[in-house]
Amino acid sequence: MPLRLVNNDTIISPAQEYSNNQNCEYPALYAVFPYRAYGIGKANLNIARNTFKSFTPIANGGWQQSSIQAAYLGFADEAKRMVVESFSKWNKLHRFPAFWGPNYDWTPDQDHGNVAMIALQRMIFQYEENNVYMMPAWPKEWDVRFKVNGPGNSKIEGVFENGKMVKMKITPESKIRVVQQ
Repeated sequence: MPLRLVNNDTIISPAQEYSNNQNCEYPALYAVFPYRAYGIGKANLNIARNTFKSFTPIANGGWQQSSIQAAYLGFADEAKRMVVESFSKWNKLHRFPAFWGPNYDWTPDQDHGNVAMIALQRMIFQYEENNVYMMPAWPKEWDVRFKVNGPGNSKIEGVFENGKMVKMKITPESKIRVVQQ
């Protein structure tokens, strides 16, 4: 993985050599998502977090994957801000609030909603093989009841209230292991 030094912080480089970023995306963060080389429970998490912080302001909406990447890095405040922003914006010319866009191409823009939903799920749980990390980027002030599909055809149901997991059920329990951060 190419790395570089910026302001005394080691960050991920989008390529071994490049001259200019001319897109609205952050290719260096593809190592977090979709490729998942960095994240919660993985080595060198601080490098990926430094990389995310090096982009200001960070773009959101449409196909931008920033909210998912924030969740995979455990940045609850950033992920929360972006998910709320994404679910709050829709095309008022259309009847349905899930008709997002146009962001870059068309209306309805399914990328916008898909990214927000993936980010929301990754705020609740993340997994690597059979290890599951619960609430790695969930805001402590948000209460939630959830039911999600986990690895190995497992189902995870839970209740998170007042900043704590108060109930969790995993079916079948033997397939996964909840790892505390």
